[in-house]
Amino acid sequence: MLSIGMKGSDTVLRARPKQARSRETMQRLLDQAEALLVEFGVNGFNTNLLADRSGVGPRAVYRYFPNKWAVLTELVERSCERERQWIGSFRALRAGTDWRRISDRMVDSFYFAARRSPVYALLRAACQVSPQLQSVDARHILALETNLAAALVDLGVELDAMRRGVICRIIIETSGRVIDLALKAEPEEAALLIAELKGMIHSLVAPHIAEPAES
Repeated sequence: MLSIGMKGSDTVLRARPKQARSRETMQRLLDQAEALLVEFGVNGFNTNLLADRSGVGPRAVYRYFPNKWAVLTELVERSCERERQWIGSFRALRAGTDWRRISDRMVDSFYFAARRSPVYALLRAACQVSPQLQSVDARHILALETNLAAALVDLGVELDAMRRGVICRIIIETSGRVIDLALKAEPEEAALLIAELKGMIHSLVAPHIAEPAES
């Protein structure tokens, strides 16, 4: 059974490295932490094991991380940044573009990148049971919703701010859940899930875009 983490103050990074050598050490620790999560899961992962596998002393780990949950918090932050890169800029969705094709490409980019990442699903699962990790994920989701809402304005979606925000919430929250399901499914079912997700996004957005007048 997955433990739910610790109080918020115990999951805060103690220091963020500034020198190049220290940044390299931090990167090595986080890379190794991801590998250990894949190998042992969240419950089997600990900072002593991380220090041993990374070839550093425990003090080098504790210089930055008070405990394993602080490491996991940083890994979730890093995973969220990867997600933003996988999706790309929502501002590509603007008037005059083939927004359906762009939206489909974003979904595919996210899904196939997540499928290639062995640690992605593990971190997603950890976020479901740890309040501290949930808060990191929630900030990420809110940022995605806000950025998508701005993009829909550029696209010409004619809705008031509240309803536009609701549509963005549905798209972002449902996309994450469907992709989670697709990652666990057999290839044929996964393809259907992704296809239905794309269709859902089209059906939510299309009715609210003013069609250009015919000449």
